Amino acid sequence: MTLVFAENTNRDTYIDPTTGDQAIVTGAAAVGLLCKSRIEAQRGEMKYAATKGLPAKATAFDTFNPQQFEAAARTIISGTPGVTAIQSFSMYKDGNTLNYSATIITIHGLITITGTAAQ
Repeated sequence: MTLVFAENTNRDTYIDPTTGDQAIVTGAAAVGLLCKSRIEAQRGEMKYAATKGLPAKATAFDTFNPQQFEAAARTIISGTPGVTAIQSFSMYKDGNTLNYSATIITIHGLITITGTAAQ
């Protein structure tokens, strides 16, 4: 079973007011959070995994290469535990912000994630 800490709208973890414990999510919602977290990790920022993460700076901002950005995002999403396929992936750039959306088939069902990358 996929199990991760829940996040509020500010992307912060929080204490479940009912149980008094760290809030958690399971199933498809947990896989979705894992996918978003993995996409948001920028290549080179992780000390012990410098080659991991999305190369957003190189593919979206230094030179806009949507095919490379999408390929990197699809690779990251596909490597997430619980993901079985990517049904669709789309993105658009608005100034210095790149917005993306992915519909993902997981072992728990279909989910859609959305996010932004900003310079």
